[in-house]
Amino acid sequence: MFAAMILICSLGSTPNCVEAHDTRGPYRTEDACETRVGEMIRDVAFFVPPPYEIKYKCEHVTGI
Repeated sequence: MFAAMILICSLGSTPNCVEAHDTRGPYRTEDACETRVGEMIRDVAFFVPPPYEIKYKCEHVTGI
């Protein structure tokens, strides 16, 4: 199982980063997790003014 997370960092005069964890997962495959990451990245534009940089990871989780 994989959990999706994105890191959004503003590139303005006062750089700041925010970590966002998915609340729908975890996902059975890394591909499914990356699909969800794409949705999360698309939705960032509705809440965060540019410019910003986004990094992501699909972390393998156990015990679920």
